[in-house]
Amino acid sequence: MRHTASQHSIVKKNIPIVYEDETLCIVNKPYGIPVQGGAHIAVCLTELLSSQLGTAIYPVHRLDKETSGLLITAKSPEAARTCRTLFDTKAVEKEYTALCFGGFSDAAKNTAAAVSASKPQVPASRVINTPIIENGVAKPALSTYRLLAGTESYSLFSVRIQSGRMHQIRIHLAGIGFPIIGDDKHGNFPLNKQLWKTQRIKKLQLCATSLRLPIHGKSSLFTVPLPDHIQTAVDSLGLQTFC
Repeated sequence: MRHTASQHSIVKKNIPIVYEDETLCIVNKPYGIPVQGGAHIAVCLTELLSSQLGTAIYPVHRLDKETSGLLITAKSPEAARTCRTLFDTKAVEKEYTALCFGGFSDAAKNTAAAVSASKPQVPASRVINTPIIENGVAKPALSTYRLLAGTESYSLFSVRIQSGRMHQIRIHLAGIGFPIIGDDKHGNFPLNKQLWKTQRIKKLQLCATSLRLPIHGKSSLFTVPLPDHIQTAVDSLGLQTFC
């Protein structure tokens, strides 16, 4: 299969490794790389990482192609199955950072819940439990969030998910009136288009920035900084840190 220019640039780069042992490899997945191959996919993370490490690589969980950040992979099918049980038993904690349309009033700087009448009304509990539709069936889904920074027009959230539904964070934040910037599936298309014209911001502003899981019987926390495309957007939009 013939690679595009952007795919060639991806192939030339190593996948950043955050942690590695004899069974697991935790990486900082770059934006724009699908985790696994498939139809019309010439480059995927598992193939790149396998070539980089010289061993077969198996995904333990998924991140969307447009989502960057921490991703767990395994070096054998057995290790992948074992690690997946940690997700099933809620032993893995994942935290994401999302830059969204929608702003809070000054009163919200301390509560992250009190918003002006003209702004989206955010649940005071900071919990979103709207079910996610998968294959026509409503599946339970739970997300919790806190405000990190914001302006009257934009907000930066930290989001933890207690379930792993497809596009859960994107759907949940859009559902409370704070669509993630650059989301071309569940976002605000007119605002995305306008922001591209005025600020040249186009990429999905979502990153898995924190991951906690037990490794060799010890709770281990891994974090990564915001990728350049999100940090640049935060800076250019003038977000002020609240907490």
